[in-house]
Amino acid sequence: MNGQPLDIHLSAAGKRHGRQWILRDIDLRVPGGTMCVLLGANGSGKSSLLRMMCGFDRPSEGRIEWARGAGSIDAMSLPLHIAYCAPDQELIADLSVLEHIRLHRSLRRTWEGLSENDCLELSILETKGDTRVGDLSSGMRQRLALALALATESSGLFLDEPTSHLDGAGRQWYGEQLERWRHGRTVVVASNHNAVEFPGADMEWELPRL
Repeated sequence: MNGQPLDIHLSAAGKRHGRQWILRDIDLRVPGGTMCVLLGANGSGKSSLLRMMCGFDRPSEGRIEWARGAGSIDAMSLPLHIAYCAPDQELIADLSVLEHIRLHRSLRRTWEGLSENDCLELSILETKGDTRVGDLSSGMRQRLALALALATESSGLFLDEPTSHLDGAGRQWYGEQLERWRHGRTVVVASNHNAVEFPGADMEWELPRL
């Protein structure tokens, strides 16, 4: 992989929902090419922080800056440079697995010219191409979502509790694929202290308690 990894810099960033502050005074720098894990219990705000780092949600205070090499990236164009997977991410239930892969590949470029059959194989769904996504098990849907994120050419890869719904074999598959696809880009994982989700992390950042 020969992309330009994403640099991320948060300065005094915070997020408020209504009158309640979820996050405050976050100062964090993730250098390009780093694998960073955001650690926190349920309700600690790690998913909110991850979404801000993806540019999906704006901070209520402070700022976030992104760059690739010497060039800065604004929040509006950031989605073109990242891949994201979260447990609450909806796949399109009425599409077949192959139709979903084809739709994804029509919208985003995959690494190294991966074919749709390569994506099927990556997600271990070779025999499920014609199966309706809504009829897959939760573990199969999670593998499909993860495989699409891993295979997407991007400068940043953002994963929220990525082993949710995966059994033991699925967690082993995840670790192997993360090692295969992490290089050449920045990886940020939000985890509830589940070490299986961030093997070989370069930095760990514990969310402060408010």
